[in-house]
Amino acid sequence: MSLSENAAAKALGAGLSVQAIQQASAETRKLVDAANSGGFTISPQGVEPLREALKTMADELDRLNAKTVQLNDPPKLGNHPYAHAVAAHDRKGAADEAGSTLVALKQFGDVLRNADKALARAAALYGSAEQHEHLDAAKKAQATGGAE
Repeated sequence: MSLSENAAAKALGAGLSVQAIQQASAETRKLVDAANSGGFTISPQGVEPLREALKTMADELDRLNAKTVQLNDPPKLGNHPYAHAVAAHDRKGAADEAGSTLVALKQFGDVLRNADKALARAAALYGSAEQHEHLDAAKKAQATGGAE
Protein backbone atom coordinates (compact mmCIF):
# COMPACT_ATOMS: atom_id res chain seq x y z
CA MET A 1 0.00 0.00 0.00
CA SER A 2 1.41 3.36 -1.02
CA LEU A 3 1.63 6.30 1.36
CA SER A 4 -1.32 8.01 -0.32
CA GLU A 5 -3.40 4.81 -0.26
CA ASN A 6 -2.53 4.40 3.41
CA ALA A 7 -3.57 7.99 4.07
CA ALA A 8 -6.84 7.45 2.21
CA ALA A 9 -7.52 4.26 4.16
CA LYS A 10 -6.84 6.07 7.44
CA ALA A 11 -9.13 8.92 6.39
CA LEU A 12 -11.88 6.44 5.66
CA GLY A 13 -11.32 4.66 8.94
CA ALA A 14 -11.10 7.77 11.08
CA GLY A 15 -12.50 10.84 9.42
CA LEU A 16 -14.82 9.87 6.64
CA SER A 17 -17.79 9.23 8.85
CA VAL A 18 -21.40 9.78 7.86
CA GLN A 19 -21.38 13.01 9.83
CA ALA A 20 -18.16 14.25 8.20
CA ILE A 21 -19.50 13.53 4.73
CA GLN A 22 -22.80 15.24 5.52
CA GLN A 23 -20.93 18.32 6.74
CA ALA A 24 -18.68 18.35 3.68
CA SER A 25 -21.69 17.91 1.44
CA ALA A 26 -23.55 20.79 3.10
CA GLU A 27 -20.53 23.08 2.80
CA THR A 28 -20.05 22.07 -0.82
CA ARG A 29 -23.70 22.89 -1.54
CA LYS A 30 -23.05 26.36 -0.11
CA LEU A 31 -19.99 26.68 -2.34
CA VAL A 32 -22.00 25.62 -5.41
CA ASP A 33 -24.83 28.02 -4.54
CA ALA A 34 -22.38 30.89 -4.03
CA ALA A 35 -20.64 30.16 -7.32
CA ASN A 36 -23.90 29.85 -9.22
CA SER A 37 -25.19 33.14 -7.83
CA GLY A 38 -21.93 34.96 -8.54
CA GLY A 39 -21.29 35.22 -4.81
CA PHE A 40 -17.64 34.44 -5.27
CA THR A 41 -15.13 34.36 -8.06
CA ILE A 42 -11.57 33.18 -8.26
CA SER A 43 -8.83 33.79 -10.79
CA PRO A 44 -7.71 30.96 -13.06
CA GLN A 45 -4.31 31.09 -11.36
CA GLY A 46 -5.92 30.85 -7.92
CA VAL A 47 -8.27 28.03 -8.81
CA GLU A 48 -5.67 25.85 -10.53
CA PRO A 49 -4.01 24.40 -7.40
CA LEU A 50 -7.40 23.85 -5.75
CA ARG A 51 -8.79 21.96 -8.72
CA GLU A 52 -5.56 19.98 -9.01
CA ALA A 53 -5.86 18.95 -5.35
CA LEU A 54 -9.46 17.86 -5.96
CA LYS A 55 -8.35 15.87 -9.01
CA THR A 56 -5.62 14.16 -6.98
CA MET A 57 -8.16 13.26 -4.30
CA ALA A 58 -10.61 11.97 -6.92
CA ASP A 59 -7.87 9.85 -8.52
CA GLU A 60 -7.00 8.37 -5.12
CA LEU A 61 -10.67 7.72 -4.50
CA ASP A 62 -10.96 5.92 -7.85
CA ARG A 63 -8.02 3.69 -6.93
CA LEU A 64 -9.57 3.00 -3.54
CA ASN A 65 -12.94 2.22 -5.14
CA ALA A 66 -11.26 -0.33 -7.40
CA LYS A 67 -9.83 -2.04 -4.33
CA THR A 68 -13.12 -2.07 -2.42
CA VAL A 69 -15.35 -3.41 -5.19
CA GLN A 70 -15.23 -6.87 -3.61
CA LEU A 71 -17.27 -5.46 -0.72
CA ASN A 72 -20.24 -5.94 -3.03
CA ASP A 73 -19.76 -9.70 -2.69
CA PRO A 74 -20.82 -11.48 0.49
CA PRO A 75 -17.98 -13.24 2.31
CA LYS A 76 -17.74 -17.02 1.91
CA LEU A 77 -18.62 -18.30 5.36
CA GLY A 78 -19.99 -21.70 4.54
CA ASN A 79 -22.98 -23.36 2.97
CA HIS A 80 -25.45 -23.48 5.82
CA PRO A 81 -28.34 -21.05 6.37
CA TYR A 82 -26.69 -19.17 9.26
CA ALA A 83 -23.51 -18.59 7.22
CA HIS A 84 -25.60 -17.24 4.34
CA ALA A 85 -27.52 -14.92 6.69
CA VAL A 86 -24.32 -13.58 8.27
CA ALA A 87 -22.65 -13.15 4.86
CA ALA A 88 -25.65 -11.23 3.51
CA HIS A 89 -25.67 -9.02 6.60
CA ASP A 90 -21.93 -8.33 6.29
CA ARG A 91 -22.26 -7.45 2.62
CA LYS A 92 -25.19 -5.15 3.30
CA GLY A 93 -23.26 -3.37 6.05
CA ALA A 94 -20.21 -2.93 3.82
CA ALA A 95 -21.94 -1.90 0.64
CA ASP A 96 -25.56 -0.81 0.97
CA GLU A 97 -26.38 0.84 4.28
CA ALA A 98 -25.94 4.51 5.02
CA GLY A 99 -22.49 4.86 6.49
CA SER A 100 -21.17 1.76 4.74
CA THR A 101 -17.79 1.98 3.10
CA LEU A 102 -19.06 1.95 -0.48
CA VAL A 103 -21.84 4.45 0.19
CA ALA A 104 -19.37 6.75 1.98
CA LEU A 105 -16.93 6.53 -0.93
CA LYS A 106 -19.66 7.38 -3.43
CA GLN A 107 -20.85 10.33 -1.36
CA PHE A 108 -17.30 11.60 -0.95
CA GLY A 109 -16.84 11.36 -4.73
CA ASP A 110 -19.99 13.44 -5.16
CA VAL A 111 -18.56 16.08 -2.80
CA LEU A 112 -15.33 16.23 -4.81
CA ARG A 113 -17.17 16.54 -8.14
CA ASN A 114 -19.49 19.26 -6.82
CA ALA A 115 -16.60 21.23 -5.34
CA ASP A 116 -14.75 21.05 -8.65
CA LYS A 117 -17.84 22.24 -10.56
CA ALA A 118 -18.23 25.16 -8.14
CA LEU A 119 -14.59 26.18 -8.56
CA ALA A 120 -14.86 25.93 -12.34
CA ARG A 121 -17.96 28.14 -12.25
CA ALA A 122 -16.29 30.66 -9.95
CA ALA A 123 -13.27 30.85 -12.26
CA ALA A 124 -15.55 31.38 -15.27
CA LEU A 125 -17.36 34.17 -13.42
CA TYR A 126 -14.01 35.77 -12.55
CA GLY A 127 -13.29 36.41 -16.22
CA SER A 128 -16.80 37.73 -16.72
CA ALA A 129 -16.57 40.00 -13.67
CA GLU A 130 -13.16 41.22 -14.80
CA GLN A 131 -14.58 42.10 -18.22
CA HIS A 132 -17.47 44.00 -16.60
CA GLU A 133 -15.02 45.97 -14.44
CA HIS A 134 -13.01 46.95 -17.52
CA LEU A 135 -16.18 47.96 -19.37
CA ASP A 136 -17.41 49.96 -16.38
CA ALA A 137 -14.04 51.71 -16.08
CA ALA A 138 -14.05 52.49 -19.82
CA LYS A 139 -17.60 53.87 -19.63
CA LYS A 140 -16.69 55.97 -16.61
CA ALA A 141 -13.59 57.28 -18.38
CA GLN A 142 -15.62 58.05 -21.49
CA ALA A 143 -18.30 59.84 -19.46
CA THR A 144 -15.72 62.02 -17.71
CA GLY A 145 -13.82 62.73 -20.90
CA GLY A 146 -11.01 60.32 -20.03
CA ALA A 147 -9.84 62.33 -17.03
CA GLU A 148 -9.66 60.48 -13.77
